[in-house]
Amino acid sequence: MKPFLKIGDEADLDEINALYNHYILNSVATFDLTPHSLADRRPWFEQFENDSPHQLWVLREPKQLLGFACSQPFRAKAGYEDTVETSIYLVPSVLGRGLGPLLYQRLFDALDTSPVHSAIAMITLPNRASLKLHERMGFNSAGTLLEAGVKFKRRLSVQIMQRMAPIAAANHLL
Repeated sequence: MKPFLKIGDEADLDEINALYNHYILNSVATFDLTPHSLADRRPWFEQFENDSPHQLWVLREPKQLLGFACSQPFRAKAGYEDTVETSIYLVPSVLGRGLGPLLYQRLFDALDTSPVHSAIAMITLPNRASLKLHERMGFNSAGTLLEAGVKFKRRLSVQIMQRMAPIAAANHLL
């Protein structure tokens, strides 16, 4: 069955939460340490709007979520309003099948027509596959936070990656 892309909605939330909880428990991709209940995740889900810089896209087969990508506020300060932080998570069974770029590109196609000037990705190291994906999607290194977090009793560094918007969209405030 061919995967399809769509805007994430209420029907996807349970599977999104289960996938994210998998990464909380089994990966350093997130510094969250405790799995989220659906009630905990609802405010996160409610921040997304179709025609805003904060979007949620999912990759699905008819009966299974394969992954999600989202853009969220970068920081809670007004001066950062046109900068977003992006994330992407895929079910482990589809890693390496070329679906990450497909999903991420859909998110960036939407962001490229919105008032987003810059997208930031925070990648816990080591994560060669994620670094390669972000480079492929037009991100460049913006620095490294050394030993910025602790997970599984390990101090971990974080690579900051940044993708600038296309020129037309980038100049919307000028």
